[in-house]
Formats: sequence, structure tokens, C-alpha cells
Amino acid sequence: MANVKQKDEQELWDPAEVDTGRIKEDPDHGGVPCPHEADPSLLQIKEEPKEIQIKQELIEVFPVIVSVKSVKDEFLLHETVEEENRDGAEAESLYDTDDSRDWTPSAESPTLQSRTEQLQAHENNVSGDGCPDKPHKCSHCGKGFQTSKNLRKHVRTHTGDKSFSCTICSKSFRSKGDLTVHLRRHAGEKPFRCPDCAKAFACRKDLNKHMLTHTGEKPFRCTVCAESFSRNGHLKTHMRTHTGERPFRCTICPMSYLQSDHLKTHMRIHTGEKPFQCSVCAVSFSRNGQLKTHMMTHTGEKPFRCSVCTVSFSRNGQLKTHMMSHTGKKPFKCPVCAVSFSQNSHLKIHMRSHTGERPFTCSVCAASFSQTCHLKNHLRTHTGERPFTCTVCAASFSQNSYLKIHMRTHTGERPFRCSLCAMSFSQNGHLKSHMRTHERTHERPNSK
Repeated sequence: MANVKQKDEQELWDPAEVDTGRIKEDPDHGGVPCPHEADPSLLQIKEEPKEIQIKQELIEVFPVIVSVKSVKDEFLLHETVEEENRDGAEAESLYDTDDSRDWTPSAESPTLQSRTEQLQAHENNVSGDGCPDKPHKCSHCGKGFQTSKNLRKHVRTHTGDKSFSCTICSKSFRSKGDLTVHLRRHAGEKPFRCPDCAKAFACRKDLNKHMLTHTGEKPFRCTVCAESFSRNGHLKTHMRTHTGERPFRCTICPMSYLQSDHLKTHMRIHTGEKPFQCSVCAVSFSRNGQLKTHMMTHTGEKPFRCSVCTVSFSRNGQLKTHMMSHTGKKPFKCPVCAVSFSQNSHLKIHMRSHTGERPFTCSVCAASFSQTCHLKNHLRTHTGERPFTCTVCAASFSQNSYLKIHMRTHTGERPFRCSLCAMSFSQNGHLKSHMRTHERTHERPNSK
């Protein structure tokens, strides 16, 4: 049972506030009358008890022993929670109070949602209005707060005041609670643990967000398309798809983005930074998604399967491109000769046949090519590399296409057929040579 000292009681009750035998309600306690109001005889100051007990009904709502101040602060902070930007500056850690380090949830602890609902119900029963007074108004945006402390903290979001600095990395924050959470990240400390999956977090706010993944709750709804989100920050980002706002702008080129992490990824194009390294072959990438895709080349995993022919791919983009082979869709059209392609990259390569561009140059003999794969094949003529080996006779080749042609000598496959005499060949070049025999003699078998 929590206790409040006599001096705290005197802060709750002041003889000057006695009006016609009644004590005024303290706005900082949500309309809850002082404990003496139930019995007027207790207004005598002579026989003051040394300690008073918190109202039993509050204890019944919250079996965990907490102070009135910490319970109300947590409720207030829940009302004014703000989304933390994971990749940018630290957002206000509004769930964190100075005593946040002392609170550790367990499997028996009620969830934030149930505890908040219980506290709201309790305040409704006591005050009868369901809407606690918020006399402290922000002069910038008009938002109200129950305590001047919370108002002061909120005002810093308008003024940009960051008076709490980290001694390790010199980052600055608007509140002591924000700095405390930040320091935990340096120390690797994660005192707030999920009772369902045991995942740990540096601040209570992150735990509360995480709990929504277990409950499936999505309280933040878009007013345009009615899509719902578990976090207010996700809703804010989503709204930019409707407004067209792209607030994160590259300082080097004109590119702009919806999210700060997208800008960070883009900046690596300019800096050349590749922080994601393959643990197998040490190849590095600028994005984690690229590394994950690359790892499939080592594992052989191909999770994207065609629903028509069951061919599998390591990337979703490859599957989408493949699906066009079934639909025949070719949305990318050449503006010069009107040839169409299923992929934009194929159109770009084709355009080089019109422009004469050959951007890939051999470092040995200065030969240039329109495609990087052609350059790779050419370089093997200098190195003597023959990486494509026949599984039947062990013959090796510098190009995969040469191996495919060679395999037809083992399988007997002759896919190139003459339209005039029905002869077939294993290579397209052989068919072309054969067609010249018809051109020279001008003979057609059907004319005999």
C-alpha cells in the first residue's frame, strides 16, 4: 500500500480553499475530492495523522503498487504519445518518465490498453464527466494539458529547445526521459520485455508499439481510403501518398522521398557506402534487401513461383517480368522503331542500337559493348576462363550459350527447322547456311 507524507497532504488541501464548509476539487487530480471531504470532522488540523492511504478503489484498479503521480503521468503521456522516427532524430519518448527504469512488465502484468481503460473508467466514476480538465493550454497550437510539466515538455516541440545532451555522441534531446532512453541504446540496455515473445526494448513506448503486433489492433485510420495502421507514424507516412508530400530531399540531386530511411538509402549512391556485406563471399551492398536477394544465390532459394508454369525466381521483380511471357504484355515501346519490350531494361539496351552507345569498355583491348554481359563474355577471351562445363563429357566453354549448343550433340535436339524442306539443325547458324542453298538454286520442293 502506497503512502503519501503529511507535506504532500498539505499540498492537496489548503485551509484557504475552504468555501462554505467544502474543499475545492484539485484540478491536478481529475476532480477527485481530498480524502477528508467524506467526513467534515477531519477538517480539524489539530489531530493530523502522520500518513494517509491512497483511495482503496484506485488500488483495486491497479494491484501494482504505484504512486498517484506516476499513474496519472502514465495516463497523460499515453494521450500525447508521438511516433519516434527510427532513422532520424529521436522523437519525444512520451511514455518514459523519470521512474521508467523501475517498471518491468511480466506475464501477469496487464497490457497498456487494459490498464489505460481501467484508469479511464475509474476517473469517469469519480468525476462523472469522462473528460479530465486540461487547464494548461499551448499558446502555439492550443493543445491542452493537465499539468504544467507536460505543457513545458510539449512547448519544446515548437521551440526546438534541446537542452539535454548525450556525453557520448553529442546528440541533444528535448527531455531528460529522451536522453535516458538514448543512453540505454549506447549501453545496450533493454529493460522492457514483451510478456508474449520475450523481445526486449530500450523504452516503454517501443514495447507498447510492439504489443500491437500481438493484438492485431490498428487504431489509426486513414480518412481518405479507410486503411488502418498500428502506429500513428505509419499513418502519417501513408497520408503523404494522398497529398504527394515528399519532405525528405537529397542535398546533392533533386530526388525527394516520403520517408527519411529512403533518403538515407539514396544517399549511399552518392557516398558509395555499402554497409551490408555477404558473410559467404564478402560482396557488399548498399541495401539490406539487396543482400537478402544475393544470399539466395548461395542457398538456391527461389520463393517466388509462377502460378502458370511453376518456374521459380529469387526476386519478385523477376516473377513479374516472367508473367508477361504468359500474358504477352509488352508495355515498353521504342519511340524510334515502335518495337515493344516486356522490360524497361530491355528497351534501354535496345535504344543503344539507335544511338550507337557502347558504354562497357574492355580494360585490356579497349573493345566496347552495348551490354555488360557481352563485356563479361569478351573478357574470357583474355583470361582463358571457361566456367561452363558439360556434365556428360567435361568439355568446358566460355559462354553458357556455347554449352547449350554443345549439349544438343548429346541429346540429339535439332530445334531449328527449314520451312522449305523440313530439314532441322542444332544451331541457328547452320539453318541460315542451309537456307542459302535454296536461294542459290531457287528450288522449292513443292514446285517439282
